[in-house]
Amino acid sequence: MKKVSLKLSSILLAGGLLLLTSCGEDSSTTEVRTSENTKQEASSTLDEESSRKDELSSILNSYFNLSENLTNDSAIDAAKSSEDLRIALTSFQVSNLTEGDEKTVEEILESSIEHAEHITDNAGDIYHQREHLVLLSQDIKDLVEIVGSDQKLYEAFCPMANNDKGAIWITNKNVVENPYMGQSMPKCGKINGEIN
Repeated sequence: MKKVSLKLSSILLAGGLLLLTSCGEDSSTTEVRTSENTKQEASSTLDEESSRKDELSSILNSYFNLSENLTNDSAIDAAKSSEDLRIALTSFQVSNLTEGDEKTVEEILESSIEHAEHITDNAGDIYHQREHLVLLSQDIKDLVEIVGSDQKLYEAFCPMANNDKGAIWITNKNVVENPYMGQSMPKCGKINGEIN
């Protein structure tokens, strides 16, 4: 009876050790899987952030072309650039922003698209185009501040724009090339500083 009891105890002890060892393996395997999932999620988030910045770069390039065309007093070219801008704005993906940022960005995009459409539709009225650039520029600045950009960007200011109330525009150059005054006063204004 003692032999049976001793054998039974030995078997139970060995089984318990085996169970503990295998549970330990499951725990480390779970930790490895959790770590891999966390890395994949972080990588996915970085990919989405990078994609958003690429989309923003496309928006900015169209905006800079629009601004340059208005600086050169070319309403027709400004309308073409503005159509490119509208397409870039429409393509922007707001997924995976925080809920508050997503809603804000959607509102900015809606407003920006409306202003871009007005600029496109008014190829014969550069003054009206410039009126919409005032609000569009603020939208672009707000978008950059939420999404971020890898580009060096500046906020410029013209005190005479917007019926002498003043207005900003965004530029990738640390020099004044005024889209509101065009060739009559291309250097009117100042650089307020970097944004981002």
